Amino acid sequence: MKTLNLLAFLILSGSAFGQTVYVDPAVAGATAAHSAVINSQLNATNERLTLIERGQLAITGNLTIVNTMQDKIYKGLSEVSSILTNLSNVQEIARIATGISSDLSQVMDLAGENPALLLFAERNATLFQQRATSLALEVSSFVLKGGENNLMDAGERSKLINQILTEMVILRSNSYGMYRAMYFAQMKGFVRALNPFQGYINVDIQLAQDIARKAKTLQP
Repeated sequence: MKTLNLLAFLILSGSAFGQTVYVDPAVAGATAAHSAVINSQLNATNERLTLIERGQLAITGNLTIVNTMQDKIYKGLSEVSSILTNLSNVQEIARIATGISSDLSQVMDLAGENPALLLFAERNATLFQQRATSLALEVSSFVLKGGENNLMDAGERSKLINQILTEMVILRSNSYGMYRAMYFAQMKGFVRALNPFQGYINVDIQLAQDIARKAKTLQP
């Protein structure tokens, strides 16, 4: 019995001694030094990540500013037409457009009374239609169109506004020409206006009447 107890004690003692941790001073020093290096590198990495993060925030802020500036530029250049509405040229265009509308209304009134009078307005009507169609296509396509796909500075758009003004003046002359041609044809009479030799006939009549009058005077 004593022998069994002794064997059990020796086995347990061996197990205890087998679990004892031995520390090597050289290995421990190297491990500590390596750990310090790793910690230093991790700290440096964290600092770099912090700097990168700050840089990203700064870049994001700059991009926001740039986007804001672009939006302002887009809006500014696309809204030039609304700014130009305060200028005299655009106001003149509006005034001429009102005059053209008035001329065409008078033309329609005369045509309602006598449709045959439209014959005297045919040439000006053809010119008016050609120019008005061309100008309408040009304006609707890009001149007064806004948005970022149609950027124009003030100088470019001002030149185009001046071009539109010139075309509107010509259109006003055509519309007024239509009205005046029909008006004078109505005043002179339709048949007389169509006959280019009416003036010569009148002169011949006057000569004949003058000859007849003188002949009466010469009679005894």
